[in-house]
Amino acid sequence: MIGRSFFLLSLLQAVMSGEWSADTPGAVTAQNGLCARIPCHYTYPSILNNKPWTGILFNSESHKGPVAFHSKNPSLASTKFQHRTRLSGILRDNDCSLVIDNVTQQDAGPYFFRVEFGEKKLCNYHPVTQLSVTDFTDKPTIFAAELVAGKPVNMTCSFSTTCDGTAPTLTWVTPADEPPSASHSVSQQGDTLTYTSVLSLTPALKHHGQNLTCRVTYPTVSSEQTLPLTVECKYGDRLLCRNSNNLLAVLTPPRISQSLPPTM
Repeated sequence: MIGRSFFLLSLLQAVMSGEWSADTPGAVTAQNGLCARIPCHYTYPSILNNKPWTGILFNSESHKGPVAFHSKNPSLASTKFQHRTRLSGILRDNDCSLVIDNVTQQDAGPYFFRVEFGEKKLCNYHPVTQLSVTDFTDKPTIFAAELVAGKPVNMTCSFSTTCDGTAPTLTWVTPADEPPSASHSVSQQGDTLTYTSVLSLTPALKHHGQNLTCRVTYPTVSSEQTLPLTVECKYGDRLLCRNSNNLLAVLTPPRISQSLPPTM
Protein backbone atom coordinates (compact mmCIF):
# COMPACT_ATOMS: atom_id res chain seq x y z
CA MET A 1 0.00 0.00 0.00
CA ILE A 2 2.86 2.32 0.86
CA GLY A 3 4.53 1.57 -2.46
CA ARG A 4 1.32 2.35 -4.38
CA SER A 5 0.88 5.66 -2.52
CA PHE A 6 4.47 6.61 -3.27
CA PHE A 7 3.93 5.80 -6.96
CA LEU A 8 0.75 7.94 -7.13
CA LEU A 9 2.52 10.81 -5.40
CA SER A 10 5.45 10.61 -7.80
CA LEU A 11 3.08 10.51 -10.76
CA LEU A 12 1.21 13.57 -9.48
CA GLN A 13 4.48 15.47 -9.04
CA ALA A 14 5.55 14.53 -12.54
CA VAL A 15 2.28 15.76 -14.00
CA MET A 16 2.50 18.94 -12.00
CA SER A 17 6.12 19.57 -12.97
CA GLY A 18 5.14 19.21 -16.62
CA GLU A 19 2.88 22.23 -16.22
CA TRP A 20 5.70 24.52 -15.12
CA SER A 21 6.83 26.21 -18.33
CA ALA A 22 7.83 29.61 -19.65
CA ASP A 23 8.02 31.34 -23.02
CA THR A 24 10.82 33.91 -23.03
CA PRO A 25 13.28 35.06 -25.71
CA GLY A 26 16.94 34.24 -25.41
CA ALA A 27 17.97 37.87 -25.98
CA VAL A 28 16.48 41.35 -26.29
CA THR A 29 18.03 44.71 -27.13
CA ALA A 30 17.16 48.19 -25.86
CA GLN A 31 18.52 51.67 -26.51
CA ASN A 32 20.20 53.56 -23.71
CA GLY A 33 17.82 56.07 -22.11
CA LEU A 34 14.64 54.51 -23.50
CA CYS A 35 12.91 51.44 -22.08
CA ALA A 36 13.66 47.75 -22.18
CA ARG A 37 10.86 45.24 -22.73
CA ILE A 38 11.52 41.64 -21.75
CA PRO A 39 8.63 39.41 -22.90
CA CYS A 40 7.70 36.67 -20.45
CA HIS A 41 4.76 34.24 -20.30
CA TYR A 42 4.53 31.30 -17.93
CA THR A 43 2.31 28.44 -16.82
CA TYR A 44 1.97 26.60 -13.53
CA PRO A 45 -0.12 23.66 -12.24
CA SER A 46 -3.82 24.46 -12.18
CA ILE A 47 -4.06 23.01 -8.67
CA LEU A 48 -2.35 26.21 -7.49
CA ASN A 49 -4.85 28.58 -9.11
CA ASN A 50 -6.39 29.69 -5.82
CA LYS A 51 -3.13 29.92 -3.90
CA PRO A 52 -1.54 33.30 -3.09
CA TRP A 53 1.60 33.81 -5.12
CA THR A 54 4.47 36.21 -5.69
CA GLY A 55 6.25 36.99 -8.94
CA ILE A 56 9.91 38.00 -8.91
CA LEU A 57 12.26 38.91 -11.73
CA PHE A 58 16.00 38.66 -11.11
CA ASN A 59 18.85 40.43 -12.90
CA SER A 60 20.98 37.34 -12.55
CA GLU A 61 21.23 33.68 -13.48
CA SER A 62 20.23 32.62 -9.97
CA HIS A 63 17.76 33.70 -7.29
CA LYS A 64 20.69 35.00 -5.21
CA GLY A 65 21.29 37.88 -7.61
CA PRO A 66 19.79 41.40 -7.73
CA VAL A 67 16.00 41.65 -7.73
CA ALA A 68 14.66 43.69 -10.65
CA PHE A 69 10.98 43.43 -9.72
CA HIS A 70 9.00 42.03 -6.79
CA SER A 71 5.21 41.89 -7.11
CA LYS A 72 4.45 41.58 -3.41
CA ASN A 73 6.97 44.05 -2.02
CA PRO A 74 8.45 46.47 -4.60
CA SER A 75 10.88 47.81 -1.98
CA LEU A 76 12.77 44.52 -2.21
CA ALA A 77 13.95 45.47 -5.70
CA SER A 78 17.60 46.46 -5.87
CA THR A 79 18.35 50.15 -5.47
CA LYS A 80 19.24 50.63 -9.14
CA PHE A 81 15.80 49.34 -10.17
CA GLN A 82 13.72 51.31 -7.67
CA HIS A 83 10.80 53.12 -9.40
CA ARG A 84 12.02 52.01 -12.84
CA THR A 85 10.57 48.51 -13.25
CA ARG A 86 7.02 47.29 -13.75
CA LEU A 87 5.06 44.54 -15.45
CA SER A 88 3.37 45.29 -18.75
CA GLY A 89 0.86 42.49 -18.22
CA ILE A 90 -1.01 40.78 -15.40
CA LEU A 91 0.61 37.94 -13.45
CA ARG A 92 -2.72 36.19 -12.92
CA ASP A 93 -3.07 36.06 -16.72
CA ASN A 94 0.31 34.29 -16.99
CA ASP A 95 2.07 37.44 -18.21
CA CYS A 96 5.36 38.19 -16.47
CA SER A 97 6.72 40.64 -19.09
CA LEU A 98 9.07 43.18 -17.57
CA VAL A 99 9.53 46.85 -18.50
CA ILE A 100 12.59 48.80 -17.38
CA ASP A 101 12.29 52.56 -17.83
CA ASN A 102 15.28 54.86 -18.47
CA VAL A 103 17.43 51.82 -19.14
CA THR A 104 21.21 52.15 -18.80
CA GLN A 105 24.26 50.07 -19.64
CA GLN A 106 24.30 48.91 -16.01
CA ASP A 107 20.97 47.13 -16.59
CA ALA A 108 22.45 44.80 -19.21
CA GLY A 109 22.73 41.14 -18.32
CA PRO A 110 20.62 38.03 -17.66
CA TYR A 111 17.01 38.11 -16.41
CA PHE A 112 14.69 35.32 -15.33
CA PHE A 113 11.30 34.94 -13.66
CA ARG A 114 10.51 33.12 -10.44
CA VAL A 115 7.08 32.41 -8.97
CA GLU A 116 6.46 31.47 -5.35
CA PHE A 117 3.32 29.84 -3.93
CA GLY A 118 4.03 30.05 -0.24
CA GLU A 119 7.41 28.94 1.04
CA LYS A 120 7.62 25.40 -0.37
CA LYS A 121 6.11 25.55 -3.84
CA LEU A 122 8.10 27.65 -6.26
CA CYS A 123 9.68 27.60 -9.70
CA ASN A 124 12.64 29.34 -11.33
CA TYR A 125 11.90 29.66 -15.03
CA HIS A 126 14.96 29.14 -17.21
CA PRO A 127 16.74 29.73 -19.53
CA VAL A 128 17.47 33.38 -18.84
CA THR A 129 16.88 36.29 -21.22
CA GLN A 130 20.02 38.27 -22.01
CA LEU A 131 19.48 42.05 -22.19
CA SER A 132 21.86 44.16 -24.31
CA VAL A 133 21.84 47.96 -24.18
CA THR A 134 23.02 49.93 -27.21
CA ASP A 135 23.56 53.65 -27.83
CA PHE A 136 20.55 55.90 -28.32
CA THR A 137 20.22 56.34 -32.09
CA ASP A 138 16.55 57.17 -32.71
CA LYS A 139 16.00 60.68 -34.07
CA PRO A 140 12.98 62.94 -34.48
CA THR A 141 11.66 63.67 -37.96
CA ILE A 142 11.09 67.15 -39.39
CA PHE A 143 8.51 67.33 -42.16
CA ALA A 144 9.64 69.95 -44.66
CA ALA A 145 7.22 72.62 -45.86
CA GLU A 146 7.48 75.30 -48.53
CA LEU A 147 9.03 78.43 -47.06
CA VAL A 148 8.04 81.74 -48.62
CA ALA A 149 9.47 85.00 -47.29
CA GLY A 150 6.93 86.85 -45.18
CA LYS A 151 4.37 84.02 -45.22
CA PRO A 152 3.58 82.30 -41.88
CA VAL A 153 4.09 78.54 -41.97
CA ASN A 154 3.82 75.57 -39.64
CA MET A 155 6.74 73.14 -39.38
CA THR A 156 6.06 69.72 -37.86
CA CYS A 157 8.44 67.48 -35.92
CA SER A 158 7.51 64.04 -34.58
CA PHE A 159 9.07 61.22 -32.59
CA SER A 160 7.59 57.72 -32.22
CA THR A 161 8.32 55.19 -29.48
CA THR A 162 6.82 52.14 -27.81
CA CYS A 163 8.05 53.30 -24.40
CA ASP A 164 5.18 54.68 -22.32
CA GLY A 165 6.95 55.28 -19.02
CA THR A 166 8.87 58.54 -19.37
CA ALA A 167 7.57 61.00 -21.94
CA PRO A 168 10.19 62.72 -24.11
CA THR A 169 10.36 66.48 -24.65
CA LEU A 170 10.43 67.98 -28.15
CA THR A 171 12.10 71.38 -28.51
CA TRP A 172 13.12 73.59 -31.43
CA VAL A 173 16.28 75.55 -32.15
CA THR A 174 15.39 78.35 -34.57
CA PRO A 175 17.24 81.31 -36.13
CA ALA A 176 18.20 83.79 -33.41
CA ASP A 177 15.65 86.44 -34.42
CA GLU A 178 12.79 83.93 -34.72
CA PRO A 179 11.81 82.85 -31.19
CA PRO A 180 10.14 79.41 -31.15
CA SER A 181 6.39 79.22 -30.67
CA ALA A 182 5.19 75.63 -30.73
CA SER A 183 2.22 73.47 -29.78
CA HIS A 184 2.57 69.86 -28.63
CA SER A 185 0.42 66.75 -28.83
CA VAL A 186 0.65 62.98 -28.44
CA SER A 187 -1.26 60.20 -30.22
CA GLN A 188 -1.30 56.43 -29.88
CA GLN A 189 -1.76 53.63 -32.40
CA GLY A 190 -1.43 50.18 -30.94
CA ASP A 191 1.66 50.14 -28.72
CA THR A 192 3.26 53.09 -30.53
CA LEU A 193 3.15 56.60 -29.08
CA THR A 194 3.84 59.51 -31.43
CA TYR A 195 4.87 62.85 -29.93
CA THR A 196 4.36 65.84 -32.23
CA SER A 197 5.47 69.46 -32.04
CA VAL A 198 4.19 72.09 -34.50
CA LEU A 199 6.33 75.21 -34.83
CA SER A 200 4.81 78.45 -36.13
CA LEU A 201 7.24 80.83 -37.81
CA THR A 202 7.43 83.53 -40.45
CA PRO A 203 10.56 83.02 -42.55
CA ALA A 204 12.53 85.88 -44.09
CA LEU A 205 15.00 85.83 -46.94
CA LYS A 206 17.85 86.32 -44.48
CA HIS A 207 16.96 82.95 -42.95
CA HIS A 208 17.91 81.11 -46.13
CA GLY A 209 20.74 78.68 -45.45
CA GLN A 210 20.26 78.87 -41.69
CA ASN A 211 19.40 75.73 -39.73
CA LEU A 212 16.18 74.65 -38.06
CA THR A 213 16.65 71.92 -35.46
CA CYS A 214 14.20 69.67 -33.63
CA ARG A 215 15.54 67.93 -30.53
CA VAL A 216 14.07 65.03 -28.53
CA THR A 217 15.18 64.81 -24.91
CA TYR A 218 14.90 62.08 -22.27
CA PRO A 219 16.29 62.34 -18.72
CA THR A 220 19.69 60.94 -19.73
CA VAL A 221 19.89 61.09 -23.54
CA SER A 222 18.89 63.30 -26.46
CA SER A 223 19.10 63.41 -30.25
CA GLU A 224 18.17 65.88 -32.95
CA GLN A 225 17.52 66.42 -36.63
CA THR A 226 18.60 69.58 -38.43
CA LEU A 227 17.04 70.97 -41.60
CA PRO A 228 18.75 73.70 -43.68
CA LEU A 229 16.18 76.35 -44.60
CA THR A 230 15.41 77.17 -48.22
CA VAL A 231 13.45 80.41 -48.37
CA GLU A 232 11.84 81.71 -51.56
CA CYS A 233 10.25 85.00 -52.47
CA LYS A 234 7.03 85.09 -54.46
CA TYR A 235 4.80 87.75 -55.95
CA GLY A 236 1.39 86.31 -56.51
CA ASP A 237 1.84 82.93 -58.20
CA ARG A 238 5.11 83.92 -59.85
CA LEU A 239 8.52 83.15 -58.42
CA LEU A 240 10.36 86.46 -58.47
CA CYS A 241 13.43 85.62 -56.47
CA ARG A 242 15.16 82.48 -55.37
CA ASN A 243 18.16 81.80 -53.22
CA SER A 244 20.56 79.49 -55.02
CA ASN A 245 24.00 78.47 -53.78
CA ASN A 246 23.64 81.08 -51.06
CA LEU A 247 23.34 83.86 -53.67
CA LEU A 248 20.30 86.08 -53.54
CA ALA A 249 18.74 87.68 -56.60
CA VAL A 250 15.83 89.95 -55.75
CA LEU A 251 13.49 90.97 -58.52
CA THR A 252 10.94 93.72 -57.97
CA PRO A 253 7.36 93.23 -59.17
CA PRO A 254 6.82 94.41 -62.77
CA ARG A 255 5.35 97.86 -63.22
CA ILE A 256 2.07 98.13 -65.08
CA SER A 257 2.19 100.90 -67.67
CA GLN A 258 -0.93 102.83 -68.48
CA SER A 259 -1.53 104.74 -71.73
CA LEU A 260 -2.76 108.27 -71.17
CA PRO A 261 -5.45 109.79 -73.41
CA PRO A 262 -4.11 112.33 -75.90
CA THR A 263 -4.24 115.91 -74.79
CA MET A 264 -6.46 118.26 -76.68
